[in-house]
Amino acid sequence: MEVFVQTNNLTKWYGKHKVVNSVNLSVKKGEIYGLTGRNGAGKTTVLRLISGLAKPSGGNVCLFEKNGHDTIYAQNRVGVLIENPGVYPNMNAKENIKLKCLAKGISSKSYITELLESVGLSYADKKKVKHFSVGMKQRLGIALALVGNPELVLLDEPINGLDPQGMAEIREMIRGVSHD
Repeated sequence: MEVFVQTNNLTKWYGKHKVVNSVNLSVKKGEIYGLTGRNGAGKTTVLRLISGLAKPSGGNVCLFEKNGHDTIYAQNRVGVLIENPGVYPNMNAKENIKLKCLAKGISSKSYITELLESVGLSYADKKKVKHFSVGMKQRLGIALALVGNPELVLLDEPINGLDPQGMAEIREMIRGVSHD
């Protein structure tokens, strides 16, 4: 089975503070992999390093069995939600997704509707994002990470801000996406 993410002695320093210390992990196609640990343990930094949003101080990341400069091309196959979703607050959910779809070359209106349904936001497609609850923004962030059907999806605290029913729905959606 193809290895989608491989890290070897992944390390990150910010000044004199080591925030990631020699992380080695391997994630294969179809696997759901979770990072656990206390606040400040470096989980988000590991995801930033894997996604290319931060540069390692040591070690390396391989995406889809490519490393170094080649991971830049592999990053097009990755969907990411790290920390807060990058959304336009004066636009509605549908407009935010449409904008990302346009950037990815997707023009299907039904695709946007299906994506909103998959994260439980079909009822709020026309509501401005600035009026969304934290959980609704999180669902929109997940939808944005899924635009283009990426082969690898990196989600940082995906159930943050969700009510218990929303947590169960998102966990089930993640299970479903991992088997597609």
